[in-house]
Amino acid sequence: MMIVLVTGVSAAGKSTLARHLAAHGQPAVSLDGHPGLCDWVGEHGAPVPWPTDPDRAWLARHRWVWHADVLDRLIAAAVAEAGEAAALFLCGRADNAYELRDRFGAVVVLTIDRAVAARRLGAPERGNPFGRTGDSRAAILDGLDADQRALTGWADTVVDGRLPVAEAADELLTAVAMLALRRAFP
Repeated sequence: MMIVLVTGVSAAGKSTLARHLAAHGQPAVSLDGHPGLCDWVGEHGAPVPWPTDPDRAWLARHRWVWHADVLDRLIAAAVAEAGEAAALFLCGRADNAYELRDRFGAVVVLTIDRAVAARRLGAPERGNPFGRTGDSRAAILDGLDADQRALTGWADTVVDGRLPVAEAADELLTAVAMLALRRAFP
């Protein structure tokens, strides 16, 4: 089974894509919502609470990280539950994802433009406070291009996150199938 990390900037559609994939029979997990996996941490790695109004200085001093041990348990449980599926899709982003890349057989980045990011960050149904409180929205939009360049620099492939979710899912499934074929027949 190929473990696929689907990542991207905030508002790229990772959680929406995870829900769509799961609703259509694909094993998929939205990592942001998994209990105990994610934390904001300070410079020494200790978890800190999310402030009600984070400013740029706070955002610059803290990182959103996955705990490796929790990620490993999550992957093991999801693989066991997925059975004979060809791929398991883990959808999310953390500042330490690159450091944990050895856990993934493939990395796919969802990319969006500034207009889509702004619209999605402002959507009332958005469940994530990052991008809606304090300076986080401005930080996301100001760093959008640089963040996407950094993510695509270590990804195996890119999917257009501006597409309607069903089309993005089809693009993702096709991209992962092509990666699997290229690896099977180099």
